[in-house]
Amino acid sequence: MKEFRFSLENSPGALAEVTSALGEERINIEAIAGIGAGEEGLIRLVPDNPGKARRVLADLGIEFEEKEALAIDVPNHPGELATLLRRLATEGLNVESCYAGVEKNKLFLTVDQVDQAKRILRIA
Repeated sequence: MKEFRFSLENSPGALAEVTSALGEERINIEAIAGIGAGEEGLIRLVPDNPGKARRVLADLGIEFEEKEALAIDVPNHPGELATLLRRLATEGLNVESCYAGVEKNKLFLTVDQVDQAKRILRIA
């Protein structure tokens, strides 16, 4: 899966414009995180069709970065996230982003060492 990282103007409707354009192209958002930071909104988005999403963002004039994202099913119990993150930290991996997906108990991560994280977490 691919995570798209970009900034938007922190103003009413800015994110709605992007999500509307993705929806018009029948692109489903698997996960999204956003936070306002002054005049900008920082967005992380995982679409079901990276190729089409790449085109839509480019057509909107949005500069973005792409990073491989890991989708992980995490049981909804106290301490599960801490256990998972501790496993990565013990192996020296840095988590760059972490947020919930739209499906229940689905967690999305980006890390600095994707192949090693896949091995540690037993992700194909």
